[in-house]
Amino acid sequence: MSGKNKKQKLAPGGDAERLNKQCLAIVKQLQRNPQAQWFLEPVDWKALKLHQYPKMIKNPMDLGTVEKKLADGKYDTTDDFRRDVDQIWQNAHIFNQDGSDIYDSATLLQNVFAEKMKDVDPGGPLKEGGGSSGGGGGMTAEELATCKDWLKTLKKHKDAYMFLEPVNWKALNIPDYPTIIKRPMDLGTVSKRLESGQYSSVNSMYSDVDLVWSNAMAYNQDESDIYIIARDLKALNDKKMQPMLGSARSGSDEPKELTFDMKRELNENSNQLSSKDLYGMVGIVEVSFAPWVPHGVPLQRVFNRAHASVFVRSRGAFAFD
Repeated sequence: MSGKNKKQKLAPGGDAERLNKQCLAIVKQLQRNPQAQWFLEPVDWKALKLHQYPKMIKNPMDLGTVEKKLADGKYDTTDDFRRDVDQIWQNAHIFNQDGSDIYDSATLLQNVFAEKMKDVDPGGPLKEGGGSSGGGGGMTAEELATCKDWLKTLKKHKDAYMFLEPVNWKALNIPDYPTIIKRPMDLGTVSKRLESGQYSSVNSMYSDVDLVWSNAMAYNQDESDIYIIARDLKALNDKKMQPMLGSARSGSDEPKELTFDMKRELNENSNQLSSKDLYGMVGIVEVSFAPWVPHGVPLQRVFNRAHASVFVRSRGAFAFD
């Protein structure tokens, strides 16, 4: 890597220049917030003697790094920028105890950031020629068409009306919703992402649709009307999309290395756990893995991959390097 920072050159007055200025202004505002003191630079876990940090946090991020990546033209779209900033809050939530100063600061800044990003074009270009093209990212034309057709059908289902828009928890007077549901999702948002080419694969689109049902089942009581409807729609969606997921794979039934989308989904799902519960989950995985560890594979190696392994195990397969 060169020691010199190569600032990207943008056409004056273009969308990329405008959005870069918007995103940079947001970063600067976050950096000036007194609550951001923990997030200005990379976590020096060695100096702080936080030896569990690199085991738990696989994708470190901080506002200084985001600012540099933005200046150096490392982001193709505003969604790439958003993901990195959100990663800062997710990491803080994963590693720190719920209710601690750092955890609460991350929550506050997460809400501030989300509010400011409402004025930023989703999927907008941060490079010349970048941005969402509407072509479906890494999907083939056939996959994109099939996903669009199915999503239209799903949205017309007689019970899907309650999942067509984001949950308006303020209007519904359910203030605990954002504390329980860390990653809201709805079919309308999925549709917008699909149309704007934000999904890199059928798997990533399926993950968002599945999140709609899992959120509803997590928030609502078992056997309530919404829970039952979400469960039934999940079964319907799984039945329809499983063949699509199968055809999107390489054709082999062998376990594959996790994709970025899968790792991101796991990281976001882990954010819903408290630090205490997360430690407990990793401990369970460590013990549960012992019978399946191939002879000669150090258990520590498996333990370091615990988060990834939980995700793979849920699909009935284990993958070792």
